[in-house]
Amino acid sequence: MYLAFLYMYFIWLALQNFLLPLAYQQQWLFAGTLGLLMAGKEVVMVLALLALGYRAFQKGWRFNAADKFAFAYAILLTLYLALGPLVLGSTVPFFIRAVSARALVSLVIFYFWGRLSYLEISELKKFIRFVLGLQIGVAIFGLIEWTFLPTSFWSETVGVGNFMLDVKGLLEGMNVVDGLPGNMFRFDIRRIISTYGDPLSMGIACVFPLLLCLAWLLWRKRNGDAGKSNLKWILAAAVLSLALLLTIGRESIGAALLGAALLVWWSGKAKGFVAAGVVAVFMLMLLPQFWTNFVDTVTFRESSAAEHLQFLQSGWNEAPKLLAGKGLGEAGGWAYSLAGVESEVGENSYFELMSQAGLLAVIFLVGFLIASGSWALWYARKIPDPLISAALYAAAANIAARAVLAMFSPSLFGVVPMASFLFLCGAAFTSMQKMGLRPGLVLRPVKKVDPALALAYGHVYPAIAVKRL
Repeated sequence: MYLAFLYMYFIWLALQNFLLPLAYQQQWLFAGTLGLLMAGKEVVMVLALLALGYRAFQKGWRFNAADKFAFAYAILLTLYLALGPLVLGSTVPFFIRAVSARALVSLVIFYFWGRLSYLEISELKKFIRFVLGLQIGVAIFGLIEWTFLPTSFWSETVGVGNFMLDVKGLLEGMNVVDGLPGNMFRFDIRRIISTYGDPLSMGIACVFPLLLCLAWLLWRKRNGDAGKSNLKWILAAAVLSLALLLTIGRESIGAALLGAALLVWWSGKAKGFVAAGVVAVFMLMLLPQFWTNFVDTVTFRESSAAEHLQFLQSGWNEAPKLLAGKGLGEAGGWAYSLAGVESEVGENSYFELMSQAGLLAVIFLVGFLIASGSWALWYARKIPDPLISAALYAAAANIAARAVLAMFSPSLFGVVPMASFLFLCGAAFTSMQKMGLRPGLVLRPVKKVDPALALAYGHVYPAIAVKRL
């Protein structure tokens, strides 16, 4: 029952930017009703966390390193939300401060939701398949949209621009132009849009499932699968790769490439992939569009790349003035979209966070990323289950790549595309700790070993005795 609830929640999270604007444009629902639905999603998340948190503390909870950084980060942002106007003199309305806080804190909120869910190994494997299947479905829809539907579909039929202006309260001319969000426009090949309502979010969401497919293929010998059984994984990787490339989201494409390089390195097969990698790069360089875009990007002649470089330089210059932050809602995408607040330190996750909540928040965030990535990699090397191991390898690679590429993008705070991934990380850590692989939750030795775990893992961990929590 709980797993079915999670499926419905994350499906709704992915579809909301398609279904809600459609309902508003076709006058099926009014703005007030849609606002209640949007608020209801947040209420559900809060109630779930409260209920699960109460159960966890009853069982005896101990924080691991990632938990400590995440909890400190969330507490600090809560203090900034409550005390910003008094201490820092923040002048933006409370609504904008609250929306900014939600965007910044969501990455640890979904992580804690996963940590507190206590999924069994079988449930964790089902959720991994769900995350992969959901993103493949969204990617396929996006490819159909890119092939057959005009851009006007999103303004005339779905009305995503009207929804953002009338219901979400964004300002015309900021991130909404001519009835479309700013990222929904044509290049030489049009960016894929899909149900996320934003091609950049689509790119962010594609990376982890793509790395999961690659990790499975790299470690496929661990479970002795024949080549034919991996065909579905190859097809899935092809769909996700195409969807990712069509977003022209350079930060996400870079994260996928860096994550893939890490997976190849960790697999110990780097030498065997050097020749294939050189051939693939050479083939891409033969495409005029790719070559032109690549050269203009690395030389910063392309306007967007030049703007990113300018943000990075100005953020570095402003950093000494931002040690304490200016207050939530004083920088970042929501401040710009909702109040027209200009900031010279945007397009960089760390400077954007620092400009709002100070250097200490950045330290907590980086600590959370390093700790969670390290945990994922440690578990990946220990767990014998091939699917869970591949997912944890992919999670570690995704976190590492995102942490690096976040210098050029605010992608760490992409609430919708990152939600299921962060939930999965937290849920995997708890499931692994329930098996006794690492201290974190309170685990007590018992005389009777769980038969299922002994059968599955006894040959690897014969001394483990696990008490179900």
